[in-house]
Amino acid sequence: MKINALILAGGQGSRMGGADKGLVLWQGRAFVDYVIDCIRPQVAHIAISANRNLEQYARRSPHVFADARQWQHLGPLAALCTAASDFQLASAEWLLIVPCDTPKLPRDLVAVFLAAAQKSPLCSAFYAQTDAQPHYSVIFVRPQLLPATISYLNAGARTIRGWLQQQRARAVHFKHEADFANYNSPQDMENPSC
Repeated sequence: MKINALILAGGQGSRMGGADKGLVLWQGRAFVDYVIDCIRPQVAHIAISANRNLEQYARRSPHVFADARQWQHLGPLAALCTAASDFQLASAEWLLIVPCDTPKLPRDLVAVFLAAAQKSPLCSAFYAQTDAQPHYSVIFVRPQLLPATISYLNAGARTIRGWLQQQRARAVHFKHEADFANYNSPQDMENPSC
């Protein structure tokens, strides 16, 4: 079974003082490097959505793309709209979508999602959830769903949560909230509980 991955690194990083979050250093390494190291053994191919510093991301994966012009500055769903016409991503049976600022993702992320997908064969979209909260930015979907993001954005909607609800996505339970810790500000990076 072919499973591809898309790392979302196209945000404006406003809470990070405008920094490119994927390239922000944490414990001596860029956030995106932690994410890549975690998911690389779990997937066949990794693409990165980024809207600046494309050369630096291209050193990590040859498959880097920016948001299409018509969807720029419309949030993370802009990356999914752009990915909808990406034949390499569409060739997989499943697409794992993760943000660039979650450096502790579980090593069995794909296995847990796949097990849930096998139990619910009619469902084409899943997202991570712990006892503490849902994590709508960690997604496992059939690539054929991506074109639906275009009409969703064109209708004025912006949230991943709303799009997932529209796709009747199901929550998949993961044990450890710390595995999904993301870092949106310098204060988050200094928090030892993260």
